[in-house]
Amino acid sequence: MLDYRATSVRPLWQQLPDAVRAGIVAASGAAVAHAQPSAGSGFSGGFAAVLELADRRRVFAKAGSSVNPHLVDAYRQEARILAVLPPAVPAPRFVGAGNLPAGAADEHEWQFVVAEAAAGAMPHPWTEPALGAVHEACLAAVEALTPAPGALAPLPLMVDDYARDATIRGVFPALAAGRLAVTAGQPAWLGQRLAELATLVDTTEEALVGTTACHCDLRADNTLVDGDQALFVDWNWLAVGPSWVDFVGLLPLARLDGVDVETWIARSPLTRDADPEHLDAWLALVAAYMLANADLPLWPGGTPWIRVHQRRYARAFLDWLAARRGWA
Repeated sequence: MLDYRATSVRPLWQQLPDAVRAGIVAASGAAVAHAQPSAGSGFSGGFAAVLELADRRRVFAKAGSSVNPHLVDAYRQEARILAVLPPAVPAPRFVGAGNLPAGAADEHEWQFVVAEAAAGAMPHPWTEPALGAVHEACLAAVEALTPAPGALAPLPLMVDDYARDATIRGVFPALAAGRLAVTAGQPAWLGQRLAELATLVDTTEEALVGTTACHCDLRADNTLVDGDQALFVDWNWLAVGPSWVDFVGLLPLARLDGVDVETWIARSPLTRDADPEHLDAWLALVAAYMLANADLPLWPGGTPWIRVHQRRYARAFLDWLAARRGWA
């Protein structure tokens, strides 16, 4: 079992360049009295920690450099999104952000973003009460983000980012042709269902049409549950699609932890009227995305746990899909 609380090795506050720490202090609006240990969750390797400020506020700061160019872009996008999210969205409130060009702190460009520190912990394992809290947060997010608020524009469409992505669409045909090897740990039936899986992925151009600004990276480690309340973090992958995708994307791993996810599908206002074929198409597409990446080399600063996560996600999504379609 993968422990999503311990998947990343990150720098400590004291290890950041002086100019980066000064920028975070300026964005936070007060000096740092104490820095907590860096978060163990996530896969990026960027700095991420709770900072206790001299004015007694607590913030969560993230910082990354162009050693990993994705981090700079992701944190810049997250800062843009957090600054304009509607207040009803279950997300930490934006505090500040900044960018340092190459040469200001070291030879790399740096981006940082600061939000209010939120209470709670990731669901580990998933339980019915934890999923209930997250479901309520999903309902609140959908209510606030449908249609996608103009302040968030521009946002990509999920149809463009996922359904029309040639690499994702080509995964199951490539597996069938032997151009791509099946990564470790996948179900024995996979080779006999590749044509049907490819057909499902092909239908996502219809399945992923919608008007909701979707998180698109909602996982246990991007979720903080505090009693019957939940917040979502890491808002840098927003795209416009159907209102059910974020909630459905949580269910395969909740199923692994023993939650009766089919009952949730039947009773949730997010899913009870959704086309089951659309849900299955989304499950197949996510599995394809994970299979496409699960054996690729790591990016600079990346953690090998990302590949374990992708193999586990592929298997969990495929196993639930097989149960829904009577394949195994």
